[in-house]
Amino acid sequence: MLLNLKKLLNLEIPKNLESVIQEQTEKTFLRALNGLEIAIKKDIRPNRDNARKLLYQEKYVTLYHYYPKRENIFSVPVILVPPLMSTTDLLDLTPSHSLAETLLDAGFNVYLVDFGRPDRNDSHLKIDDYILNFLYRAVHMTKKHSNSEQVSLLGYCLGGAFSIIYSSVSIDIRNDIKNVINIAGPIDLSYLKFFNVIFKPFKKEWFAISEKFGCMPKELLTCMFKTVNLYGDFKRPGHLLNRAWDRDFLVKSQALNSFFGNFQNLPETTFKQMFESISTNELINGKMKLLDQVVSLSNFRANLLTIAGSRDSFVPADSVRAIQKYISTNDFQYMEFPLGHLSLMGSERAKSTVWKTCVDWLTIRSGEAICRDGITNDSTMAI
Repeated sequence: MLLNLKKLLNLEIPKNLESVIQEQTEKTFLRALNGLEIAIKKDIRPNRDNARKLLYQEKYVTLYHYYPKRENIFSVPVILVPPLMSTTDLLDLTPSHSLAETLLDAGFNVYLVDFGRPDRNDSHLKIDDYILNFLYRAVHMTKKHSNSEQVSLLGYCLGGAFSIIYSSVSIDIRNDIKNVINIAGPIDLSYLKFFNVIFKPFKKEWFAISEKFGCMPKELLTCMFKTVNLYGDFKRPGHLLNRAWDRDFLVKSQALNSFFGNFQNLPETTFKQMFESISTNELINGKMKLLDQVVSLSNFRANLLTIAGSRDSFVPADSVRAIQKYISTNDFQYMEFPLGHLSLMGSERAKSTVWKTCVDWLTIRSGEAICRDGITNDSTMAI
């Protein structure tokens, strides 16, 4: 390309600049080519449906199973648990940036929970429903499908907190859980500074909004999340333009934009429960009740890996790390990385830090390798 350009323009280019000019010329060409593809196709992300199948579905919870990549897989399956208010995208962003794919490559049997898209008619949904109904069903169906007596829960943000709460409720439930990984899930809620600034002083106003719409509207949640990450939002367009020659980067950016643009409504009752839980820090104080069952962290017996970001301004590391003071497990590990809340899952650095830690930790706690043919082959299942 450079030689043709030299002939066309009759240019004399210094030898020491030829490689630089060639590189920039090729990148400019690729920027134009990628921009044209986006203009025509709009969405250049690959279809991910061929990587997984729908295993179970009802109105408020869907369970997917990823097709194993190895003949022999670990006997203890892994369930990925997303946070409320967002889609599952961040756990499986693109083929080249997917925690689910990373676990599959390492020989794990992977399942994914989706809590759906609640609307104003779902204002009655409670935290009790999400943890002791929907998550319980996902665990039950995973055990049945995988022929396993126990599972591992790997949750991000509220998904991590819900996984710990689920494993702390009662003996019959907690015995289903062998391992829990909590990535940036808040436990000691007294450290959530954004709550004291944005929510606590305006309780009446926030409750009025949730009552008016039957939920905390997703548009408002999107705005608040972006407010926490103003610097990242400000520099993103320039970074995108500079890397527009890299198609894989554009695919990932488009997936991240979709994630940010698809926050979900938070049901009114769930929002009010969360508000009161944070205000009173009831999980730490041992006063949380779900369906009349007391949630005591001292009941937590599963193996636990806790991961936090030292640059996380949304869920500070202190909030995540505090769990170690209250649980009874004999197998606890805490890891902290210089990453922010979103970066713990969405950045390239997450692959070699957070994800690698998860794989290494689970590998020695997930049983023996079994033949994947032992998995139930039904396309869908029912309770």
